[in-house]
Amino acid sequence: MIKATVIIALILVVSLSAAGCTGLPSTSSPTTTSTTTSTTTSTTTKTSADYSSALTELYKSYNLTMVQPFKKSTNARGNDVYTGVGRNATVPGSPSVTIVIEKMKSKAEAKNVYNATIAAKLKEGYKANRTLAATYKATSAYEEVWVGNYSVNWFMCNYGQNLILHSWAVSQESHSSS
Repeated sequence: MIKATVIIALILVVSLSAAGCTGLPSTSSPTTTSTTTSTTTSTTTKTSADYSSALTELYKSYNLTMVQPFKKSTNARGNDVYTGVGRNATVPGSPSVTIVIEKMKSKAEAKNVYNATIAAKLKEGYKANRTLAATYKATSAYEEVWVGNYSVNWFMCNYGQNLILHSWAVSQESHSSS
């Protein structure tokens, strides 16, 4: 009877070990687990979605001919940045406008980047155009809009919720009439 119990227990332990269900220490288990964990960690790097095509199509719907479709990059802050160049499709000979949209992690970050961008433009000599900024803000869903001119250069900066990026974003548009 004792031999039969020992044989059944041994068969049960061997079966569970083969299935990986035993709590008994094993010399090969830690190596396998370690390797699997390491492999899983290195292959599950999360990459953010690329919204370049969606942004290009959106700006085309604003009657822009996209001279350079949007392309995604990452800046020093680690944020996704989309850059494209468009031209007003309804006005022949209109200047090219460079559009830069930075996806933000929060509203606070968006506001800080917006404020820093405006401060930099003012240092460069840009003068605020409050009337044009108010017009853009009144016809949009932006939290804030700033427009400035410097000689023949024009610059607009805004921040708000970007429905394409599903996050807060700071957008900049600029052109030079030279």
